[in-house]
Amino acid sequence: MKQIEPGFIHDLSSLDRLRAGIGEDKKGSLREAAVQFESIFTQMLFKSMREANSAFESDLMSSNNGKFYQQMHDEQLSSQLSTTGSLGLADMIVKQLGGEPQDSSQHQPTTDLYPQQQPQPFSIRPINTDAIALPLSTRTVDKSLILPPLPQSQLSLKIAPVTTDEILPVKSEKPTSFSSAKDFVSYMKPYAQKAARTLGTDPALLIAQAALETGWGKKVINNALGSSNNLFNIKADSRWQGQKVATKTLEFHDGIAVQEQAAFRSYDSYQHSFDDFVNFLQHNPRYSKALTHSNQPQQFIREIHQAGYATDPNYSNKVLAVMKKVQSLL
Repeated sequence: MKQIEPGFIHDLSSLDRLRAGIGEDKKGSLREAAVQFESIFTQMLFKSMREANSAFESDLMSSNNGKFYQQMHDEQLSSQLSTTGSLGLADMIVKQLGGEPQDSSQHQPTTDLYPQQQPQPFSIRPINTDAIALPLSTRTVDKSLILPPLPQSQLSLKIAPVTTDEILPVKSEKPTSFSSAKDFVSYMKPYAQKAARTLGTDPALLIAQAALETGWGKKVINNALGSSNNLFNIKADSRWQGQKVATKTLEFHDGIAVQEQAAFRSYDSYQHSFDDFVNFLQHNPRYSKALTHSNQPQQFIREIHQAGYATDPNYSNKVLAVMKKVQSLL
């Protein structure tokens, strides 16, 4: 390949030399023209990149004189790159126009990441011939390591009977609100039954407490991220490590209702809310006395109230009043 000296980019006589040499060396002139085209294309790339970076320039370090010499530097660099074949655009133009024969040995990556690969010989089996069976492994297997088969009596499965109360209904979608008290009771019944068995109390009492705290499921605490699923309005104190939802709540101080801002626990589901309510009572020492009366719902809720679960002086009476309605709907 003919080596072309880059020269000075603003040397106007280079065009005259190119024009004069067309008749003597067409292939050489073609390459020189391709190199100049690549140089112009590279200049356009540099110009576009400089313009894209102009928004980050500082007036302190930028001036018209600096931009002038920077442009001269880019033009000379583009000429140098084109003559050394760094981009390879001139080579492609020459090959497309027939100036040089195609050389398959050029531009083959032989770096450490792309080592030159030798063609691997392969053979093709005719379609009408049978496939060659591959030999099995010749390794020997220690027969003492092979476990004997289990007797048929041990393969049978024993399934323990399950009561219908232990089966939670499969719900395709959790309701965002409940249209009636009956819908709320029906939906919460399996969760309340499971929690009541753990506490040893009446599930109607738990549903009644959740109904009073959430207005039959219509006033569950929520925020922009969605519902907290907190059915018992348990606050998030320093012991709580889960998600929280902050909202305004009504508290009673010396019998006077005061609106306060407080953080409440947030759960992934209603089931998690029931589970945490059971855990809250069982692992809090102040409710230990109430748990001894769990089999007596009226006394149980009164002891929970007196232990400080709610500040409303009529809280336990309200829960028991709602419990009568829940029992009529079960």
